[in-house]
Amino acid sequence: MTDTPRSRLLPGCLVALAVALLTAGGGAAWVHHRSQLAQAQALAAQETHAEEVFSPALQAMEEASETAAPDYDIDKTIRVLHGLDAAIQHQDSLDAYLDYLARQDYRGVAPEVLKARQELLELLLQLYKRQTEADDQQALWDFSSQLILSTLSVVEVDGTITPITPVGSISVDREKAQELLSDFKAQQASRKTLLKEITALEQDLFRAQVAYSEAWYTYVEEWDRVSVQRDRAWLAVREGAWDEARAASEAAIRLAPHEREAHLIQAMSLIEGGTPEDDPVIAELLDGYMEQHPESTAPALLLKGSLAARRGHPEEARLLLQQASAYYPRQAEQLTDMLDPYEMRGYLRKSRDGNGILEQYKATMLGAGYYSPDLQLARAAFEAGRFEEGKTRVMDHFARRRAQAQWDFVLSDIAFCQELMGPWYREIFPAETWLDLQVSPTTFGSGLNLAVNNRSDRTLHNATLILVLHFTDMQPDDYETVTAERTLPAVNAHDLTDFGSVEVAVDVLGSTKGSGDIVHHRAILVSNEAVLWVDTDAFRIAEDEAFREARRHQPPQEAEAPSYRTTLDGLVDQARAETSVEIESRYGADAVLIKLPKELSILKPIMRLKYGDQIFTASDNLIEGDHIALRFKGVDNFDDAPSGDNLELLIGSPFGDIALDWTWEGEMAYRLLPATKPAP
Repeated sequence: MTDTPRSRLLPGCLVALAVALLTAGGGAAWVHHRSQLAQAQALAAQETHAEEVFSPALQAMEEASETAAPDYDIDKTIRVLHGLDAAIQHQDSLDAYLDYLARQDYRGVAPEVLKARQELLELLLQLYKRQTEADDQQALWDFSSQLILSTLSVVEVDGTITPITPVGSISVDREKAQELLSDFKAQQASRKTLLKEITALEQDLFRAQVAYSEAWYTYVEEWDRVSVQRDRAWLAVREGAWDEARAASEAAIRLAPHEREAHLIQAMSLIEGGTPEDDPVIAELLDGYMEQHPESTAPALLLKGSLAARRGHPEEARLLLQQASAYYPRQAEQLTDMLDPYEMRGYLRKSRDGNGILEQYKATMLGAGYYSPDLQLARAAFEAGRFEEGKTRVMDHFARRRAQAQWDFVLSDIAFCQELMGPWYREIFPAETWLDLQVSPTTFGSGLNLAVNNRSDRTLHNATLILVLHFTDMQPDDYETVTAERTLPAVNAHDLTDFGSVEVAVDVLGSTKGSGDIVHHRAILVSNEAVLWVDTDAFRIAEDEAFREARRHQPPQEAEAPSYRTTLDGLVDQARAETSVEIESRYGADAVLIKLPKELSILKPIMRLKYGDQIFTASDNLIEGDHIALRFKGVDNFDDAPSGDNLELLIGSPFGDIALDWTWEGEMAYRLLPATKPAP
């Protein structure tokens, strides 16, 4: 058979096809090989990276658990663990979170908890090593953060865990833990590789999650038991029940020998309620505290200074309190960090007693109220008769508050000044009630327009205004502070000063409160000359009525002396000697002008004029020179045929009431009647 061209071409085509197929197959194999090589290289790089980012955190925990002493610090254990979990919500990647873990100080933390957290991290390390894609790494971070935070939701409490009542027993809900783990897996269903690897480690992850939950809450329960005793001690401190404070703080120390609060409370209770025979115990408590906690010595130095002052060693007290004053700002960050566990106890704000516990603890840690070095120095100076030095120290304290922009504890500061310095503090600026707060809502939004009317004859310089707001759903003595946007050069005498407007949006127990939720408002004015309450006239009248009602239900007692130099009776005598009444002739009803000695301003008086059956409030109420000038308009037409009723000036005060009576003598004149004793 003769070959045709087509038949001759066929074998060549088959050979070419075979060569092509072999070449294509080899190319595909080469491409597959290269892909596997690249994947292997990426996996190796990821494993190296994973070891690098996990190792510092794991090593820090391992070293701390291996070297931990049996007597761990329960406060630090809770503070560190709470901080680690809280940090998850503020980090945007697993790498950033691990860096945070590596930088923590784990000394004193219970080793069992560290080992449980370490086991969980080691499992996450195994998962992280396998994730070469950025999206998968982010998905793993989402899974990891959910898994760790689920610790708080898989524990059942049989009973009630609160700071006041006994704690209940705890147990881990394993079924719920498994359900949560399954839910977290389901959220990663689209990522087949990651899901496969999570499934392979699922049982190990489950065991680690349960173990960490059990360890976490074992120590939370222990911390709650300690907190019960400390809270009782704080409540006793607030009542001045020093024996009870000492007993409760001793109970807390027995449960947790390395805690901080109870050691300070016990020393404070012995200083305030003990005798010189207790001094060795106080010294041992405070020296031990400073040795164990060198990073937060300011509260202990303050207590040492307070003790020295009480034992008649003024120079030693001065040096110790000055040292505490120097250390508080430097230790502010460390001491503020000590508040972290209290964030777990938000329920404290839901009761009056809980608020008191929280406020006292914060004041202790940040140098407010009793624990302010400057205020303690001020009290010592006042007690020694050095009034100007005492005043300077009071102002130094509030200058430190302003420099730190820290006004949360300004109420504790004012309360300490008023309660423990009393008359000395009031004499710094007696004319407090001649400063009026004026508040009105802004046209738009939830803001308030703020102004202060200074009816006194003193200009106040470098003035900061802090609103003190009581909102709906708050406990009666609970407040929030909002600071005016800027400090003004001066609040001029006999002038209205505009502080601008502030927007009100305050979180109260998880609900945002605005200006429409304000029950009542006050303000504190911080200046170079004085720190003062600034109130509306309506608030003062309501406060005066509350004082009056309280006195009605109390047994008679001697009125409090308004000053260490004067007494209430002395001020009444001075008022009677220096008071004058003048009728100012007007068209129609005339005005009555009454002048009183300026010294009466220390009584925080609310003054009204009674004429017949009518009660008048002063249209003008100013301090001018050495006198308080009160002008009551539209009282009567004294030129024609006045009723002849007596004029009676009613002076209400927290320290007792005063009444000055004048009788009509004719020809536009009144005569002062014999003295009326102040009511208790």
